[in-house]
Amino acid sequence: MPLNPYTKQLILCVLACFAILAAHSQDRERRSRYSIKPTTDFDQRFYYTPGEIQNVWGYRAGVLINDKWKLGIGGYYMNKTTDLGIAPTTLSRTSTDPYTLHKKLYLGTVYYEPYLYRRNLWETSIVFETGYGRTFNYTTDDKTPAVASTNNSLIIPAGLGLSVNLKLPALLHVQFFRWIGINAMVGYRTTIYQQDKQYNYNGAYWSLSGAIFLDRVFEDFSSWKKQREIARNRRAIELHY
Repeated sequence: MPLNPYTKQLILCVLACFAILAAHSQDRERRSRYSIKPTTDFDQRFYYTPGEIQNVWGYRAGVLINDKWKLGIGGYYMNKTTDLGIAPTTLSRTSTDPYTLHKKLYLGTVYYEPYLYRRNLWETSIVFETGYGRTFNYTTDDKTPAVASTNNSLIIPAGLGLSVNLKLPALLHVQFFRWIGINAMVGYRTTIYQQDKQYNYNGAYWSLSGAIFLDRVFEDFSSWKKQREIARNRRAIELHY
């Protein structure tokens, strides 16, 4: 089956990004230790698909490995309602009464996110993702609440994005501020396969939301445990002598 132009563009972008990451990794210092930390992201995206804007709500959770890359899963949901006047719809409908189109999208994804740069107050990474989902589209008459027609179909998306995190310092020596910040992301989603041929789900997107850095929470908690252990050992030594 020949690939559509959007999928070809995505594959070329992925290959180019991997080439950049390979070249960039040669300049990075290798770490001898192996670490795994929890990570999570709010993910509200605005997709610019042909003819409309889709607001998709999502959440991602995973692990940060060796402070270099993330691996995890995500869940996304869209519910969009559009009044289409009296024009007929192709969802098995022939009448010309006023009707409303309801479009719902459910997606489960897996993602791989290597960092390009990590600094104390900012970091940037590339997000590769794919998954499995369903599109549920149906129409209702404005005169009656009954559902006129439905279409429940499979969709397999893939995406590529550039993510930037802005992180707060420990203001007034309060560590809590280190745990929060802002995430911004831009990217493109293409459909590898979809059963619903009526609607186009390919499009660019942008996202701006608050962020909670669980890896920093994990670091501060581990540091607190170490300091507590050191203080306990000191007291034990002082009591011994």
